[in-house]
Amino acid sequence: MSSPTTEVAKPTTTTTTSTSPTATTSTDIRDKFVFGNLEVKIKEVKGCPLHFLNVKCELALKKSEIKTKPLTNHTFFDVFNFRVSAQTSEIEIEAWRKNFLFKDKMTGKLTLPITDLLNANGEAKWYPLTTSKRRRAAAKKDDSPTNGNPDENANEQSKDDHTISAEDSPNEEGQNARPRSVSLPPAKKTKAPPEICLEIKFVKNEPPKEVLKGIVLDGQWTPENNYGGLINNPHWIKCAQYLLVVKDQNTPLTLKLRQPEGIDQRVSFFVINYDSFYNGSKKVVLDTTNDIVKVDNFICPIAATQIDCHIDLEPGNYCIIPYAETFGFNGTYKLNVDSEKLDNIEFYPLPKNEEAQWKEITVDGLWSTGTNGGGDINILGWTKNPQYSLTLTKRSRACVLLSQDDNEKSVGFYVIKQLDAGKRAIEFRELVGKTESFKFVCSTGCTMTLDQGTYIVIPSTYDHGIEGAYHLTLFTDDKEATFTPLQDAWKEVEQVKGTWVQKSAGGSPNQPTFFNNPQFHLKFPQSDKEESVAVQLIQDSTIADEGIGFIVLTRDSHDQPITAAEFQNEDLFTKTPNWEKRNDIVCRFTVKPDQPREYTIIPSTFDAGVNRSFKLQIYSDVAVTLEEIEPKEDESSEDEN
Repeated sequence: MSSPTTEVAKPTTTTTTSTSPTATTSTDIRDKFVFGNLEVKIKEVKGCPLHFLNVKCELALKKSEIKTKPLTNHTFFDVFNFRVSAQTSEIEIEAWRKNFLFKDKMTGKLTLPITDLLNANGEAKWYPLTTSKRRRAAAKKDDSPTNGNPDENANEQSKDDHTISAEDSPNEEGQNARPRSVSLPPAKKTKAPPEICLEIKFVKNEPPKEVLKGIVLDGQWTPENNYGGLINNPHWIKCAQYLLVVKDQNTPLTLKLRQPEGIDQRVSFFVINYDSFYNGSKKVVLDTTNDIVKVDNFICPIAATQIDCHIDLEPGNYCIIPYAETFGFNGTYKLNVDSEKLDNIEFYPLPKNEEAQWKEITVDGLWSTGTNGGGDINILGWTKNPQYSLTLTKRSRACVLLSQDDNEKSVGFYVIKQLDAGKRAIEFRELVGKTESFKFVCSTGCTMTLDQGTYIVIPSTYDHGIEGAYHLTLFTDDKEATFTPLQDAWKEVEQVKGTWVQKSAGGSPNQPTFFNNPQFHLKFPQSDKEESVAVQLIQDSTIADEGIGFIVLTRDSHDQPITAAEFQNEDLFTKTPNWEKRNDIVCRFTVKPDQPREYTIIPSTFDAGVNRSFKLQIYSDVAVTLEEIEPKEDESSEDEN
């Protein structure tokens, strides 16, 4: 006997012509023109009790007419107009029910993205409204540990409960008993979701043209002047520069950088301090720690197609450097400065005039193991470093810039006065300029105002023996200046070693034991020409430098050391100006054809009794002889007595 079947009524589904936002064909709007007017006409709302509607677009908020009763179905005649100007614009429509005792309650919501707005053509369409119950149900579903359908889980649970109750029932009649019919509760009638009928129409139009107020300067990026930002970029000095002068009071102002419409190149700019030294010329030496202006934030704006910057500047000079993100980009731009105190500022491109244009000379070099003596000037290894001759024909401004292709080496340089005409420096004296310190940077430099003359630039890494390439650039307002590698050196270098120890450490000429110091015989070959010579005394110091110096004597015979009793003031030919506490000291002199060709040199420390070894070097362009004069043994014995 077949068991009776029970038919269950299926829930009915209402079909409408509503168009869900998820069903809209996606549109790529990255390059789509979205500026225009949006007309939103509200026709009807079904299934949602409400008093009024809120419609939002961008920053605009508009409200529909307020109904007297919160009926489920309402007819509207509201038309709202919005301006659309961004690729992220969207329409939000909210249905609200007024509550006179508590807060108003939102009963439905619709969000239409920009893609739906751009594709709208004014046809009436139905859109589903999301209610608060549906939102809570969706949230509850997301929080449920079961991944299945909640309704299916409930049905399965109900089925299990029914099976258990049948097996455990005390009135069970056995296996052959007539099955009982089970009556199910009637299915609930499905409620149609709330909907809203809208007519949306988008009309594209031209955006209003921006009117730049204040001072506007036109510029152009080219492969020759667009080299990107300032940080870790040795080529930033080639970028276009503008001078902003704030005269005599704090001035709030707005800086704007604009490109022509339709150009999507990402751009930015820096605001840096401008020293009075430059006097209308382009800035070429940058201290990233102190030169970049800080106003609330580090002024390195995030690159965008256009830039607006509101800052307060103190009286002073500032340099504005705009740049495009792509190196070598070709394009035009406008740089705008505006302020309520416009008469307190000046703004113009650099250089200010032709006279302020730098003369620029760049030389490329290479450090090798044998030509990098390091940056410690207290060690004579610095003389191995490359040297460059800088010659000025008049008192001039000069900037020297040392750059490398990376920032992996600590680099710097010194600038000294050239003391030996046409020759490499052998003595570190008369420093006129240097980098602040040796740094791991792409570029470093210094500014100087120098008198007419020749100077030597000595670039190096801080540690000796490091290999690498570098670039050395001179900027000067002397149009006749020269900047070349210095290769010429003294042709002949003669060296002897000596020691100040115990009795032979006689001290300076102020000491009665001065003539106990070691003495040396210097001999020039006979010639009818003048001979230039440099005598250098170098002490081997391990802790601290002692005051050192020497005298040069002429006398009839140089076979024996001269004594205090034999010395005459007329014998003094030359001497070091002072006894100085330094690693080395040099005395230069010229031997004329009618002057003696043999000399006695007596080096010493300033204080007597200082034990130390030393070297005596002779630099000349002719071969010379340099030998120590051996003291007599009987004289040594007399001195001891």
